[in-house]
Amino acid sequence: MSAGDPQEPLVGWRIWRVTAGGLRATVWDTPWPARERFDARCRRGSAAYWDDEPPAGHRAPDPGCDCGVYAFKRREDAERLAREKVDGDVIALGRVSLWGRVIETELGFRAERAYPYDLVLLGGSDELARRIRQEYAVDVSTAPPAVPLHAGGG
Repeated sequence: MSAGDPQEPLVGWRIWRVTAGGLRATVWDTPWPARERFDARCRRGSAAYWDDEPPAGHRAPDPGCDCGVYAFKRREDAERLAREKVDGDVIALGRVSLWGRVIETELGFRAERAYPYDLVLLGGSDELARRIRQEYAVDVSTAPPAVPLHAGGG
């Protein structure tokens, strides 16, 4: 599936860790700059399960690689990931604008460019929400922390 280069941004759902330095990607720990678009870059070759190697120096996202800015189509999928990654951190759950080259997948999208659209801080304070709102110039609200999926021993 491919959404190509849409004229208008697509909107997906994703999560970030909230740190003293702002928003960071939960998987690669990449910082998301405030008031600047996030540009995807391929940092490695294709995953082991791809048959073909992506072309060297390819534009992200590439159909033969796993690079790009990831976002879910459904909020529920992003919430599930937040519950898996929470580990005591404040998690920002939110919509994200996606544009440039966008590849549609079964559960979401991989995009060339992105910027947060609006955020809910799971476990964050009103003061932290005000700071993130000012830094990123997006609507930010607060909600109770995400409940970890794997709570307890056993």
